[in-house]
Amino acid sequence: MAMQGIRCVASARKMPKNFRSTLLLALLLCAGCLPALAEDQNPYKGADGIPARTAGSRSRALFTTEKKKPDKAERRAVFEDYRIPREQWKNYVAEYRVPVSLGGSNIYSNIEALPKSRAQIKRKVQRQLEAKLRRQEIGLDEAQRRILNWQSEPHASEKR
Repeated sequence: MAMQGIRCVASARKMPKNFRSTLLLALLLCAGCLPALAEDQNPYKGADGIPARTAGSRSRALFTTEKKKPDKAERRAVFEDYRIPREQWKNYVAEYRVPVSLGGSNIYSNIEALPKSRAQIKRKVQRQLEAKLRRQEIGLDEAQRRILNWQSEPHASEKR
């Protein structure tokens, strides 16, 4: 067994120097990548890696590092999917149905287009749900259910 190791080292010396360093670098990178490949790629995770749905009574999703609003390409695609004329895009907002702050995902299927006036009301409901979640008056599942049905919330019917 020791002889095989010696042969390997001897044959490695015959390789060009830059190839050996590239090979060594690749091995080191692969060794560092293996734990990352085993990690759960759950989009519903909070900042500390605990899935937001199982984080217990106190939500970790309020402190996420994920993007909090759709990017420009996603907004364009949503407006086109909703068949909103280009000249009307300025009157609409693309945002997440279940916001990331309430444990929602930032995947494309979670994006919706709303008129700006309705989006303002939804954000008001969202802020109140986030506050209740922080005070532990409601759980994460309840907050998500209520933001999906935000139009039936008492705060949605109030005039600003």
